[in-house]
Amino acid sequence: MGHLGLRIRIARNSYFMGPKWLFTSVITDAQFDEVLAVLQPRPGAPGSQTPPPRWRRALRRLRPWFWPYIADAEPWASATEDGWYAPSKYIIPEPGPLLIRLMGVTPRDHSVLDLGCNSGANLNFLREAGFTKLSGVDAGRQALRTFEEAFPETFALAKPRNDLFQRHLLRSADRSVDVIHSNGATLELVHPSFPIVAEICRVARDAVFVDIQERGHAYPRKYIEEFKRHGFLLVYCDRPDDLVNGSSILHFRRIR
Repeated sequence: MGHLGLRIRIARNSYFMGPKWLFTSVITDAQFDEVLAVLQPRPGAPGSQTPPPRWRRALRRLRPWFWPYIADAEPWASATEDGWYAPSKYIIPEPGPLLIRLMGVTPRDHSVLDLGCNSGANLNFLREAGFTKLSGVDAGRQALRTFEEAFPETFALAKPRNDLFQRHLLRSADRSVDVIHSNGATLELVHPSFPIVAEICRVARDAVFVDIQERGHAYPRKYIEEFKRHGFLLVYCDRPDDLVNGSSILHFRRIR
């Protein structure tokens, strides 16, 4: 992609998408449930996948760019141990730099929501570090089963939900959790027809910690500007020179 094309996509994804009311009018609970159920392995064929019907794939290609869209979550909802996003790959031996930052500056009595908790390694590190008010959400059924098997005590404490970020945040009250944490290819895969940054800022009371590719993945955006526009100031960053392929560690704190 050329520099001009990338700048146009960044501007479009940051400033010119449809309003929240359009998303909530178009995307229903039935559609969320369909995404969560799609591509699940067929009985007797572990790891197999049934692709969406050809007509549905064709309709997706014809949709206007601003039209609400949630099918990007399907590969994660369908992930099994035999596939590309095998949940066991995300059981890491030690916390990464984003979580180390969170644990270093966050009081242990703060509540923490992990958007994209997958197989639960990060939530388990938090519990082991003394955090007790934990919650998580992930689209992957197998990921949450792996979570329960690998970290049963943390799973029982956090009670993670099998859902898409969009519906989970829409159902969350204003400032209902102290800290929101999201690590890896999570926020970048949310179609900008949903105001993901605005909703995170509405739900988080104090701080947001994210590890994102700011200009990479399907929907490059001006994340730092968006968070500031919704009341959260960047207070720490570790940004690579290459914002397309590199990953940024960003810590935001509420200022209003």
